Amino acid sequence: MRKPHLLSPRLFLTLSVLILSLMLSVAGVSSQDTPAHGADFAGELRVAVWGQIDQAPDRPDVTVVHNLFQQWQAMYPNVELKYDYIGGTNVSERFTWINTNLLAGTLPDAVMIYFPGPDVYNAADLLYNFGDDLQQANPYSDNATWLEDFPLGGLVLNQTVSSDGGNRVIGFTLSGDSGVTTYAYNKTMFDEVGVEPPQTWGEFLEVQQKLKDAGYTPFLMPTAGPLGWVWNWSEWTIREQLMADVIEQCDIEEPFDQLNDKEVVYCVATGKLTLEDPRLVETWELMKEWSQYWQEDFLAPPPDVDLFAQGEVGVINTMNLWLGQIARNPNITFEWGTFYQPPVTPADSEFGNDIAPRRVGNLGQAGSGSVYFFIPTTTVDRSPEKFAMARDLIQYVTAPAQLDMWCSQQPIPCYEPGTPIDQVYTDPAMVVRMRGFFEPGAFENGVASLNWATFDRAIDAEWSRLFVEYMGGSMTIEEVFTEFQPLLDDAVERAIRAHPEWDADSWE
Repeated sequence: MRKPHLLSPRLFLTLSVLILSLMLSVAGVSSQDTPAHGADFAGELRVAVWGQIDQAPDRPDVTVVHNLFQQWQAMYPNVELKYDYIGGTNVSERFTWINTNLLAGTLPDAVMIYFPGPDVYNAADLLYNFGDDLQQANPYSDNATWLEDFPLGGLVLNQTVSSDGGNRVIGFTLSGDSGVTTYAYNKTMFDEVGVEPPQTWGEFLEVQQKLKDAGYTPFLMPTAGPLGWVWNWSEWTIREQLMADVIEQCDIEEPFDQLNDKEVVYCVATGKLTLEDPRLVETWELMKEWSQYWQEDFLAPPPDVDLFAQGEVGVINTMNLWLGQIARNPNITFEWGTFYQPPVTPADSEFGNDIAPRRVGNLGQAGSGSVYFFIPTTTVDRSPEKFAMARDLIQYVTAPAQLDMWCSQQPIPCYEPGTPIDQVYTDPAMVVRMRGFFEPGAFENGVASLNWATFDRAIDAEWSRLFVEYMGGSMTIEEVFTEFQPLLDDAVERAIRAHPEWDADSWE
């Protein structure tokens, strides 16, 4: 059984070698003294990074990437590694920056990205395909092939495989059974009111009613502002639980349990996923009923103050990457914990069932470390030397010893899937705080991506806009779906035209 990572002998040896390399470089080591692989690397290498990773002490997921980059540069003192900060202040703006520069051919030599979607990893002509490299040895590993460096059978690569079978983004593997998103709750408040984390959707609403009766704001749900997209996690969870049969019908090719852009387009084009399905209406109506427990003026951006930290809000959305903002917040003096969104049962809805909710957020299943890297083909065309350096850098940071280091610094450590939470954490308080990431488990229970964004982010943005219109009362569901239908039809037609290899005429 794989235990939570501390400092493995292999990692200790690796760090010792790197420290020695730093000392030698300071002493004026010559190029022939550098490691044999890439010993002649020299010049500038620019990497687009997701935010100021060199100035984010509260974000171990990015700080460790910066540290690994610096370790690699220390081995090659003739290389000048520089960062280009990806533009924008939120996820949507940063994706726009990446896609705009990708299409314009103006990206730097390599790119660090979070949550890459089909619009990125299916850009076959614009991104380098690591497929052949994965079948060769990684110079920083003892494994026979680079592919063997990726735990869980290369699951993180399967999650982002291109439509043509290529591997154009390479990422870290967060081994274990934990999910990415969950709800954080004020345990002190729950104890005061006399409630426990809910087990069903009905209990979920009952808990929030009691919090509201006690004078608290039960739930903080942004629908505008920098986090105006997180409501989608909840809607996504409900939709995929209620429409599990649709997912099964549309999951037509490997890797299974992970719908790709082709499968979602197939799902719509063949009428298996339709706006006439009453379960889509039910999902929004459940969200609307729930909204009575959200903060006042939830259609406007939330205030700048942290209402959860101030003890005014009972429950908030959170994810593994944000845990430091709660755990290290000096203003949080109350006990807190996490729980995952409970299922919609037959007692809660005529469309409810006994299926456990899939884990959502990013790719929602074990294997995804959220952080990925790719090399634009412009780098390959512009400079074979820069391409060789960029590929070598990515091979270094994803080698086993470096993955051990990355895992050791994550809010949730890497561990063997199926390990009970109380064996990962021995502190009972940590069990309460982390339970929402562990239960239900994520391994083989990841999201199937029955989501418009799986094939078209623009159409998903329209869906989000219309959701806010509905929640604000300016449009009915019927009006929303009537407006959305032609947009969806056009998006599906564009996707089919862009992919003649799908042979959509043969779909039934």
